[in-house]
Amino acid sequence: MIHFNNLYKINKTQLPLATSVLIDAFSEASAWDNIFSDKEKNNILTEIMVKFCYKYGSLLSISKQIEGVMAVVPHNKNMNVWTLLRSGAFFLSLKIANESKKFKILSDAIDDAKKDLQLKEYIHLLIMGVSRDHQGKGFGGKFITSLINQSEKSELPIYLETQKEENVTLYGKFGFTVKKEITLPNPLSLPMWLMVRDVK
Repeated sequence: MIHFNNLYKINKTQLPLATSVLIDAFSEASAWDNIFSDKEKNNILTEIMVKFCYKYGSLLSISKQIEGVMAVVPHNKNMNVWTLLRSGAFFLSLKIANESKKFKILSDAIDDAKKDLQLKEYIHLLIMGVSRDHQGKGFGGKFITSLINQSEKSELPIYLETQKEENVTLYGKFGFTVKKEITLPNPLSLPMWLMVRDVK
């Protein structure tokens, strides 16, 4: 487990707030809109990811006010039936079971593409978002800077996926490079960029 001494570690009682912050952060344009048919299911998936990251990774904010949320997990932790059960998100996942085929298409395509990168150990930046009230105030940069510092200390590269081309430029300013660009298969047919920041 990687420890972020300069960030606030979100506690269990704050998981609903962390979920709400991420839902707000992506309320105008969410990648999940292309997978799930309604906002309620998008919100359920966000809650699942928050619980998963709290159990198996690090769920962080800038301060206890939870202006934004950054979730990172080790390279060897994936969402499956067992990990969802242990994280307390299994029954939530049943609520979006009808869309599981689309989600499997997404995850299988990413896993196949990731194999080509031949990564060993790495830090996976799974999700990061800042509430709309705090966007444009530098919180995203603080998250990334802290993550980079921990990456250098632990000598582990950082891996992430993004579905937004503008994010490629943003992450590029912090030393991330595109290792692979893919188009997700039907019914999604969406571009995705796999990016890595190597240890300097």
